[in-house]
Amino acid sequence: METDKPNVRVDFIRQVGNCPAGRLVAWDKKTGKPVEPDLPVSIGLVEDPEQRCSGPLWLRGGIEVVAADGGKYELRNRVTLCRCGESKNKPFCDGSHAAIKFRDGL
Repeated sequence: METDKPNVRVDFIRQVGNCPAGRLVAWDKKTGKPVEPDLPVSIGLVEDPEQRCSGPLWLRGGIEVVAADGGKYELRNRVTLCRCGESKNKPFCDGSHAAIKFRDGL
C-alpha cells in the first residue's frame, strides 16, 4: 500500500486528522487502534467563507455528547454538531448548512 511509504503515511494521517467531524479516521495496521491528532478540549464555531455560510459546532478533545433523553453517544476525539437545524443526522452535522446557506449572524 502507498501508506507504507513514510512520506505518504505522514500526509495521509495529517489529512485525515484535519477532518473536523472525525468521519475520516486512520487506523494503525499493527495495533488496530485509531491514529488521532492530539487535540485540546475545546469547542469552536465553523465558518465557511468560501461557501458563504456558517457551519457546525466543532467539539475537540473527547467532549462527551449526551442526548436530551440522557443517552450518551460514542466518545470521539472530533465531532461536529448541527447548528443550522436542518441536519438529517441530528445532533450531528450532515453538511445541510451549505445547501441552505445558513448564516448564524455573529
